[in-house]
Formats: sequence, structure tokens, C-alpha cells
Amino acid sequence: MKYVVDFIQYIVKLGPTVMIPIIFLIFGLCLKVPFAKALRGGLMVGIGFIGLNATVTILTDVMNPAVQEIIKVMHINLSVIDVGWPSASAIAYGSIVGVTMIPLGIIINMIMLFTKTTSTIDIDIWDFWHFAFTGSLVYALTDDILLSLFLASVNMVVIMVIADRTAPLSEKYLGLPGISIPHGYAGSFVPFAVVINWIIDKIPGVNKIHLDAKDFNKKFGNWGEPTLLGFVIGLLVGFLAYGFVPGMDWPDKIGKILLMGVTMSAVMIITPKMAALLLQGVVPVSNNIQKLTQKRFGGRKFYIGMDTAVGIGSPVVLACATLMIPLSLVFAFILPGNKFLPTIGLVGFVFMFPLIVAVTHGDFFRSFIIGAINVIIGLWIGTNLSPFFTKAARAAHFAIPKNSTLIGSIDYESNPFPWILFQMAHNKWLAYVIGIVVCGILVIWNRHCIIKAEKEAEAAKKA
Repeated sequence: MKYVVDFIQYIVKLGPTVMIPIIFLIFGLCLKVPFAKALRGGLMVGIGFIGLNATVTILTDVMNPAVQEIIKVMHINLSVIDVGWPSASAIAYGSIVGVTMIPLGIIINMIMLFTKTTSTIDIDIWDFWHFAFTGSLVYALTDDILLSLFLASVNMVVIMVIADRTAPLSEKYLGLPGISIPHGYAGSFVPFAVVINWIIDKIPGVNKIHLDAKDFNKKFGNWGEPTLLGFVIGLLVGFLAYGFVPGMDWPDKIGKILLMGVTMSAVMIITPKMAALLLQGVVPVSNNIQKLTQKRFGGRKFYIGMDTAVGIGSPVVLACATLMIPLSLVFAFILPGNKFLPTIGLVGFVFMFPLIVAVTHGDFFRSFIIGAINVIIGLWIGTNLSPFFTKAARAAHFAIPKNSTLIGSIDYESNPFPWILFQMAHNKWLAYVIGIVVCGILVIWNRHCIIKAEKEAEAAKKA
């Protein structure tokens, strides 16, 4: 057992940029893709991930100092410190729940595929940490490994169904053919996005407001194009960060503001190109999956489950995420009862918006409103869960930052799904009942949708 655990931990430590290309290579060979082609596809996926991570790192490098300046100017002093998603993932995989979740997650995916309760082949194994994180929080509360793994599994089943149902939207509005996003962070906002989008539809006047990428170009001309739009957004955030810093000369302020503008412009242009490189690697495997399934499964369509990073190339995603950073600090400052200070994880907002943007059909206005509401809720959730997050961190031997007693993560700990499942865990048997009922309803509904789509595909083929 020890050797199995050590092997899983070794694979986890490789990270997604190494793990996913290896999985793609193996997967491609199983689908009879020629070795050179499968290897190239896997490498292109890895190159795409490295490129996407690089653009996020570039944004982080200029954004984090800006965030610190905004915090100083606003005199924000809150007790729960943000340690970001890398620390949250380390905490998740640092427990027995986390190590167990990878093989368990693979088994769950296989069962769902064979029972036609999902069409997603989830190769994004590294991101099983989202489900492991839920289990680790429950374990910190209950010390019950069985309940922890059960609720982590419930989290995964729900996200798999969400990935299936949003895949056509991702294909149309994010440009991701044959791909779904079974990502715990991005997927958890979909139910709220659907509900809030429906409410907006019912509000006279507000329901007429639409602003997608094409509308930006129409209404603002060249200024709506990603290069200039990113520059303007960067200047705005830069001004909020450095425009009011006491003791800094205006030439220095202008230099920092311009740096923010140019960097944001670069991110707006580079990110879609990196996403396109990643998709080049996905296409050969995706095409072979569809050919194979057409022969063996009739009209059934399968999706390759990928990290939400594949969807961050949308200008609407990038614009919403960047503008949400200073706004979230304002919320942290004014919200009653909030003790959470978001910092490191703020750039992670780019991973929150892809599926929200897909649900709103690429609408900037609606995506931004939905994101703002989720951030407000997230700050309260982060405050509420911080004692248990800190307990889980100590159990995983995570180094707590000096001068802090409570830690959190704005980009996953402040997430509705872990919080809901954590609250369910307070009553063990009720958690089992609710979990089984919810999963049962969702998989039956998803199976119905899959079978219906198969029949429609067969009918179209005959017509």
C-alpha cells in the first residue's frame, strides 16, 4: 500500500503540465493514434499549459504588488490570510483523502461512462484535488474517512454532470470543440450562474443590456479590440493601485500604471494563442475518440475533460476577471462580518469565469454581475470555513504564514460546493441520504439527456 501511495504522490508532484501530456500520450496510443502524432499532441497540450500558466504568472507578478498597494491605500486589516490555490491543492493532496481520491475518481469516471451517466472522459486527473479538498475539509470536521470520501465523490459526480451539460455552450462561446470542463472551481458556479441569469431575464430594462466581445468592437470601435481593451483595463487597475500612493512621485506612478496597461494588453493577446496551441494537441485525440465512438457507440458523443485553463483565452473572461480583482478588495473592506483578506488567489478569478461566460452566452454584463455576487458569497464562506481550512493545513504539515492564525483560499476554499457539502457533514446520515438522492437525480437526468442526444444524432444521420 505504501508503494501505491508513494507512486500516486509522485505523479501528483509532477503537476498538470507534465501529468496531462503523459496521460494524453497513453490515451492517444490506446485510441490507435500513431506514436509520433500522439506524442506531438501530448507535448502541444503541455506547451499550451505552460504558456497559459506563464501568462497567469506574468499577470500575477504585476498584479500582486498592485493588490498590496490597494490594501494599504484602503487600510484593510483582516484576520484570515489568503494562501491561494497552490497551497490549497497541497493541503488537499497532503491528507489520506487526497491520495485516495485519484484512483477513486478514475473509478467513478469509468462507472459513469459505462452506465451512460456522463460523456466526459476526464483526463484532468491532477484537478481531482478540488474534490479531495472537499473531503479534507470534511475529514477535519468529522475524522470520518468514509464520509469524507463519499462527499468528495458527490462533489465529483455533480461536477461531471455540469461538465456534460455545459460542453455545448463551451464549444459555441469559448471555442472548445469536443472539450468539456469538469473543473471543481469553475463548475461550482454554474448553478448560480443559471439562476442569476434567469433572474436578470425577468427584470425589465436590465434584461435588455447585452455586451459581448462583438458588442465591444461595435460600441467602442478599435478600443473594443482585445489589445486596446486590455490596455485600458490595465490602466484603470493601475490607477486604482498607484494613483493614490502617498510619497510616490508622479513619474513613478505613471510608469507603474503604464506597465500594468501594457501587461494586461499582452495577456489579452498571448492567452488566446496559448489556448490555441493546447487545442492543437487535443484535436487528434478528440477526432479519434469521435471516430471510434461512431463505430462502437452509434451517435454517442464523448468529450475530453480538461482544466478550465483552456477557456481563459476569451476576452470577456479576462476582462471580467481583471476588473473583479479591485472590486473584491472593496467588498472585503465593506462587507459586514467578513474577515477574509483576498490577495494571492485573486488572479485565480480567470479560472472562475469561463463557464459563467458560457452560460451567459458570452455576455460581459451578466458574467460580471454573476461573478460579483459569487465573490461576495465567497468572502463570507471563506471567513466561515477558515478555522477548518487551517486545521486541514496543519494536518497536512503546511507551513502557516508568520503572524497569522487563520488562513484561506479565495479561489477554492471560498467556494459554494465545498461549503454546502461541509455543512451537510454535520449530520452524517442526512449527508448520506442527501448525497445519494442528489447524485441519483442528476445522473438519471444526465443519462436521459445523453440518450436523447444519441437518438437525435441517429435521426439526423438517417434524414
